[in-house]
Amino acid sequence: MAKNRAIYSLFLILVSLWWGWTVLVDFFIIPTVFKTIDQFFEAGDLGAAVFSKLNGLELILGSALVGLFSFQVTKNKKAITMLVLSTLVWVIAMIYFTFLTPKLAELSELWKKTDLMGITGVTGIPDIQQAHQFYHNLYIGMDSIKLLLLTTMMILGVVKEEKWT
Repeated sequence: MAKNRAIYSLFLILVSLWWGWTVLVDFFIIPTVFKTIDQFFEAGDLGAAVFSKLNGLELILGSALVGLFSFQVTKNKKAITMLVLSTLVWVIAMIYFTFLTPKLAELSELWKKTDLMGITGVTGIPDIQQAHQFYHNLYIGMDSIKLLLLTTMMILGVVKEEKWT
């Protein structure tokens, strides 16, 4: 029983941390960066650096949650919902880490170069700014889904607390 309480507490701490830093970065830090720094590309570079560091933390935390629920499912089959949800947020973090954040960084560099040259497209991309905006909006959409999943996990965790025994 005490071991299950420790696992339950760890779950709540991990999900709350992930939810909290996502809200902090998305709604407070990054908007403040773009309001404070006059140079658009400098603000973008700082934003990209923050998200890159955050992505690494998300991978660690997401892996811990998947491991925790994989272990929990062996003891209690009712934890399968949480395993599925934690796997989904881990997959989102993996997409950020392996594809989306590097793609946005690459497009940002191309955008800086094309801006200096006075052109809009290069290397098979007709409009770098539009391509960047597409991937940026994809990131925002996925982050919204991630926040919804993390919120669902927190709510289910609190509502279904008795299922941890």
